[in-house]
Amino acid sequence: MGKKVLLAAAILFTIGVFGPATAVARAPVVVSGGGTGTFDGVHPGSQFGMGIVFRGATVRGHFNCVMAGRSAFAGLRLMKVDGQVSAGSASAATGAATFSGVGTLHMNNGKSQVSFTVKVTRGGPGAGTLQLTVNGPPVGLFPLPVEHVATGQISVH
Repeated sequence: MGKKVLLAAAILFTIGVFGPATAVARAPVVVSGGGTGTFDGVHPGSQFGMGIVFRGATVRGHFNCVMAGRSAFAGLRLMKVDGQVSAGSASAATGAATFSGVGTLHMNNGKSQVSFTVKVTRGGPGAGTLQLTVNGPPVGLFPLPVEHVATGQISVH
């Protein structure tokens, strides 16, 4: 009788009555890379770097984006966003990711805390893309134009 009860419990667990039918461990999705971008295919844009791990509902990583001295925007001598990534989504199948976090905006002679959102697509020069949106003082909600990777690589795997 004990073996029948144990067998019945095992069957009920397997079909999902007592728990999941199978526990499938999903591999993390990693977004990484760095390089330089261009807004128009000719002039330099930003220098960027990122390393983010998406594991289920947990997102952790770091993002850095700099435009210094060679900015595509008149009057902007320095713009740097540097911060921890804490939310987002990524798909290795599509090669796209969106992530966000809080960091420091260095702009010309000022420094402030801002939130940021970044959209990327994987690829190297001419193929990968990056779009940074900053939200906080002194710029408010400020989406930069989409940049294409000029040198380097963005990987979503």
